[in-house]
Amino acid sequence: MALVLMVSFGSALAQPRPKGREVAGTVVDADQKPIANATVTVSDGGPSAVTAADGTFKLTGVATTNLVVEIKGDGFTTRTIPLLAAPTALSLQVVLVKPPPPAEAPQRTVAGVVTDGKRQPLADARVVVRGTQLTATTAADGTFAIAGVPAGELTLDVEAANQPPTAFPVGADKTAVAVVVGQVEPAAPPKPTTRTVIGRVLDPETGEPVVAAQILVPATGAVIFTEADGSYAIPDAPAEKFVMEVSAGERETRTLDVPAGQTTYDVKLAIVQGEQIVIEGRAPAILKTNLANGASVISDKDLNRVTSATVDGAMQGKLAGANLQFNSGAPGGGAQLRLRGISTINGQSSPLYVVDGVIISNVAVPSGANAITAAAAGGNASNQDNAVNRLADLNPNDIENVEVLKGASAAALYGSKAANGVVVITTKRGRNGENKVEVTQRFGMAQVSNTLGSRHFDSAQEVMDAFGAMSPLVNIYNEAGGRTFDHEAEITRTAFTTETVASASGGVEKGNYYGSVLVRDEPGVVIGTFYKKQTGRVAVGYKLGERVNLSFTANLLHSTSDRGLTNNDNTGTSYYVALSGTPSFVDLTKKNGVFPANPAIGSGTNPLQSVELLQNREDVWRLIGGGNLSIDAYKSKTSNVRLLGNFGADSFTQKNNLLSPPELFYEPTDGLSGTSIDATTSNLNWNSGAGITWGYTPEDKKFESALSAGLTYESVDLNSVYVTAQNLTAGQPSVDSGTSVNIQQNRLRTKDSGLYLQEELALLDRKLSVLGGILGERSSLNGNTEKYFFYPKVAAVYSLIQNDSSDDKPGPKPVFETVRVRGAYGEAGNRPNYGQKFTPLNATGNIDGNAGIVLGLNAGDSDIEPERQREVEVGTDIVSRDQRVAAEVTMYQRSISNLLLQRALPTSTGFTNEFFNGGSMRNLGLEMALQVRPVQGKVDWTSRAILTLNRSNVTSLPDGIDKFDVTAVGFGTGLGAYRIEKGKSATQIVSTINEDGDVAVVGNGEPDFRVGWSNTVTVDRFTFGLLLDWQQGSDIINLTRLLYDGSNNSPDKEAAAKRLEALSKNDFRPYIEDGTFVKLREISVSYDLPKKLAEQIGPLKTLQFGLMARNLLTLTNYSGLDPEVSNFGTQPIGRNYDVAPYPPSRSFWLSITAGL
Repeated sequence: MALVLMVSFGSALAQPRPKGREVAGTVVDADQKPIANATVTVSDGGPSAVTAADGTFKLTGVATTNLVVEIKGDGFTTRTIPLLAAPTALSLQVVLVKPPPPAEAPQRTVAGVVTDGKRQPLADARVVVRGTQLTATTAADGTFAIAGVPAGELTLDVEAANQPPTAFPVGADKTAVAVVVGQVEPAAPPKPTTRTVIGRVLDPETGEPVVAAQILVPATGAVIFTEADGSYAIPDAPAEKFVMEVSAGERETRTLDVPAGQTTYDVKLAIVQGEQIVIEGRAPAILKTNLANGASVISDKDLNRVTSATVDGAMQGKLAGANLQFNSGAPGGGAQLRLRGISTINGQSSPLYVVDGVIISNVAVPSGANAITAAAAGGNASNQDNAVNRLADLNPNDIENVEVLKGASAAALYGSKAANGVVVITTKRGRNGENKVEVTQRFGMAQVSNTLGSRHFDSAQEVMDAFGAMSPLVNIYNEAGGRTFDHEAEITRTAFTTETVASASGGVEKGNYYGSVLVRDEPGVVIGTFYKKQTGRVAVGYKLGERVNLSFTANLLHSTSDRGLTNNDNTGTSYYVALSGTPSFVDLTKKNGVFPANPAIGSGTNPLQSVELLQNREDVWRLIGGGNLSIDAYKSKTSNVRLLGNFGADSFTQKNNLLSPPELFYEPTDGLSGTSIDATTSNLNWNSGAGITWGYTPEDKKFESALSAGLTYESVDLNSVYVTAQNLTAGQPSVDSGTSVNIQQNRLRTKDSGLYLQEELALLDRKLSVLGGILGERSSLNGNTEKYFFYPKVAAVYSLIQNDSSDDKPGPKPVFETVRVRGAYGEAGNRPNYGQKFTPLNATGNIDGNAGIVLGLNAGDSDIEPERQREVEVGTDIVSRDQRVAAEVTMYQRSISNLLLQRALPTSTGFTNEFFNGGSMRNLGLEMALQVRPVQGKVDWTSRAILTLNRSNVTSLPDGIDKFDVTAVGFGTGLGAYRIEKGKSATQIVSTINEDGDVAVVGNGEPDFRVGWSNTVTVDRFTFGLLLDWQQGSDIINLTRLLYDGSNNSPDKEAAAKRLEALSKNDFRPYIEDGTFVKLREISVSYDLPKKLAEQIGPLKTLQFGLMARNLLTLTNYSGLDPEVSNFGTQPIGRNYDVAPYPPSRSFWLSITAGL
């Protein structure tokens, strides 16, 4: 307990010096309760006093010299307080603590053997503990044992027939002795039989100590626990080779051989990564270090080093084998993760996301803005609405790690949902013996990081040359008198952001808990836009007896946003489309509180008015929950049988309310003034599974086996209803006020079921691991819903070098700790999209004015099947012994057959299109990761680089089809199109190149390669972080530049004239640009306050301060706002269309984290 003094000094100005001073105060106990009858005495014969019932006392006439005050209380530890010389009065508050209860005197049993000088045992010898009545008589073999011996040093008096009396000293820590009586004959010095082994138990990822880890030495029965710094010491360990078992709550158990002669042994004890086994039973059950695939894993620290509103934003630049890009800079997300290249042309393009065993939805539901922009030629929903993929709802701060299964060889047991990879997210849990509370407060700001600019006109003649002599813009230019306006700046702002994160976690032997909350308020850099998120999460685990484990998790998420109106439009309504045609001399600001119409735009759209009045609101409520059950049905020395069960559900409701009031200048142009859209989407995903695992290790431990089998079931139910009202009566925002109301409903329901079997073997002292598995799956999306499609996988990994991680083995030290080679083969699928097997019946039309049902224009294919993906990968992993260098290289070939294609049908069929299976494509790729620690010690520097390279090729197309353009995106070859052609890249871009209309390859949407380079430097209590993201290549179709050029408003007017001249000759190539960039994704610095200082600031254990920035700098030659852009959102093929997107931003943050 600390002694607390509170000192106050009275005023001594202009007062005569007193003969003595007054000392008063209060004496309390550790609970702040007063202590009565305590004696307070001043040293050197000074005055004394006794405390009253309220613990107060007063001493007068106390000498003004240096002295000591002594405080005594009955049943409390006496305290002394030094007082410095002073003439002024003094007030004390004294805390007395009770002494700890006296410890019981420890006892021990002293055992040993008594021999004569020739080392022969002496029977019937009498052994007495000197000063006690404790005695024993030796047996025939000379052994004895005396129980109840006091701790501490002692002497044994030994008497034996025909031998001199002997006194034998025994050390305080000794329990076994060998007593020699009489003359000792010389003998060879014995070899030492014991030694002391010391070391530390550490987390392999973070290097943090593992506290209270248990170390068992079966040979001696010794049980040791690690200290706060992870250190341990095993005294009296056998001198010869012995085994120790190291374990800790929530961590793996390791059985290690300690070689003879070794005295230092550091152990790395990882957190158990078996969550997927409990959840699905589909992950390998033998140690994760034996995985045969190149896996990308992002830890919590790497994921959240710099705060991000969304999980995909936090993952950028950190995954080998991944191409992760945002569609625009709008707040609230909207990104696409593509793993190992293009896997489909018309199928589903998103990876499968699994959160704690719950298969969650990552659907992107359009807002319905297309009803205003007509980007897709009218209608309610469009892939050009700048929609958010629902992964954005998750709280990145809740995540323990993200593991990405990139190919079929790793993800085969997820079947027809795994063609685009599987992202397995494990969230945080409480841990046994670790109760803690952590609160983080962040304050940030965001600024536009790039602008387009516009043309500067130097004369009225220049305006006439651009817009015509009779254009009203000529008079406007003259009236401006040389003034110009920065319209981009007028619709943007510096946004101030806040984020509060709090969590509490802990556990005991039988259970654990984790809870968290998040509140984030993020205004967008475009006026009127924003993103707000609130989340709450609870996770509980409980152990029933020794065999049953239960865990539950529930995550409630809420977000609201307004993403404004950007991207393509055909009505001159979106912000940057309107800006592209507005010269800088046009004044769009309010006049007498009223916005003027924009004279440069036919619709009169004033973007300043639009950002103030237009609302594009989205409100999402989401609940993700699940439970897992594990029962150890049978356990023996060699076998372990476990029964598994899981259930998960993901439900969200998305409300979109878009209001374009009649006051907006573009509204009356269609004759229907004012638009209100009320859209509601409800979704329910749920999945369940049951399985069994059998682990078997024979007593000779020549091999290990893990066999698992189980059943799975998944269901998706998505329902979207759009109500679009136009020509709003009196401008009322409700949809029932419109004179023209259109209702559209889209429903989607799928059901999948499967069964799997998997076997894994560890052979040759765990140097070789082999794995085989198969999943049989059927889906309601297939033409034949009863047919099972089977997806096998096989894999193997062999460790050429496999050393333990100890640091003090005798003999020469090996250079490498691990060198292993691996190979894998697997198959996965990609289900048809909903409805491709059906011929639709439209019930919204009429026949001769009568309600009726008519056939749709797309013919269904009752034989349609999933695409089939076959992947082979090989790789190697190398880790140096000192952990300074770790390298991973993976090469893969992915072949996709049975592609989902769309073909035109003869008009005589009554249909226009049909989806069917045909054709194939291939991806070849290379993934590399290199981590080095060039500096270790007081300064620690870890640097990690990842490389991703992929090349695609269309290997075959159905008979009669040589090539075709992707029609789900794009605007035709005259404006650049993605073309599928046999023998060519699946992401090639073609366009017309001359007046004859010849079409040629002009670019490719796939990057040449991507590199992520992260660095972490720790200096004392400072930690510095930096992440660079480099994309080489990836061509972009820059239609925003075309919009500015076509409006004579580009800042580079001479170059714009040349581009337009080429376009006039049907050559679109000037608008295909290289999207190479280098981005400073993250930069951060943090400082951890010393623990002693933190504890003095309230009830704190830790306190950390941090400064960080995201997307601080972009180096690129691309002329658009951002080379990360996709007008068509998350499409399989067809990214990289730049059409008036939301501007990018950079953000800065101050962070304070307190641990309680």
